[in-house]
Amino acid sequence: MRAFFALIRREFQEHRGAFLYAPAILVCLLTLFVVMGFISGHYRLDLHGVMPLQYKLFDGLYFGVAALWWFYLSAALFFYFADSFNADRRNNAMFFWKSMPQSDFKILLSKLAAGMTVLPALIFLAMLVTGIVLAIAATVAPFALPILSAPDIAATAASWAGVSTVGLCYLILSLLWYAPFFAWVGALSTVFGRWSIPLALLIPAVFSLLEGVIDFGSAPGGSYVLSFLKQRLSFSFDAADMREALFSNAPLDVTGLIGSLVEAINWPSLVGGLVFAGVVIYAASEYRRRVIS
Repeated sequence: MRAFFALIRREFQEHRGAFLYAPAILVCLLTLFVVMGFISGHYRLDLHGVMPLQYKLFDGLYFGVAALWWFYLSAALFFYFADSFNADRRNNAMFFWKSMPQSDFKILLSKLAAGMTVLPALIFLAMLVTGIVLAIAATVAPFALPILSAPDIAATAASWAGVSTVGLCYLILSLLWYAPFFAWVGALSTVFGRWSIPLALLIPAVFSLLEGVIDFGSAPGGSYVLSFLKQRLSFSFDAADMREALFSNAPLDVTGLIGSLVEAINWPSLVGGLVFAGVVIYAASEYRRRVIS
């Protein structure tokens, strides 16, 4: 087990630029922009006569920034899996790892584990820090913008904790939901290297075209493959629940949002996706063990 954790630590060290340094720089830039905005006085807020509660304004801002961090994480993980599963071959480290008493499956599993735990945790930490910056800004904003309600530190702190909890649950569930996509591009990377990035999209497209020719368009939506991918990629909160959470004056319903997200998940599909991820990682490890030397 210690060796496995050492492998995960190695993944962090090799990819800390995208998952530690870059998010830290982005947080610092956001903090700088917020501070400069208050110092310069060059800010503008047009609420069309609506007087929002201070913590509700913070809810919207924090949810928006959390969504941006999630998109950053998704892109970073896609390129991480497309790169890390083949990186050993490019830097000649394969000879070192082949000499270690660690199986190829264990090495690839450590890469998957790092991409599903440690690296997303760093982005989530950056999201928390961003939320704190926004909470401080929301607390002092009423002093600069009298249109806002009086600051309520306790309500803002509770809002920060609520949005962070919802964000954490969404992060965990979305990582589990999208695990087969990450494993797919990683397995392709083991065989094709960086060509796995276009191939991860091209192969389903080719199967979709072949399916259309064979079935003459009888599949739902024109393609079983594309219909499945569309359904699999539609992982999000219910729009009505999000509108209620953001635009009502009631405190954020954390339990309700998480509950609606959990209820909307197709759990057999999620479990099947995890099984698929395990199978393709094992297949990639066998290719690595038998073919790559």
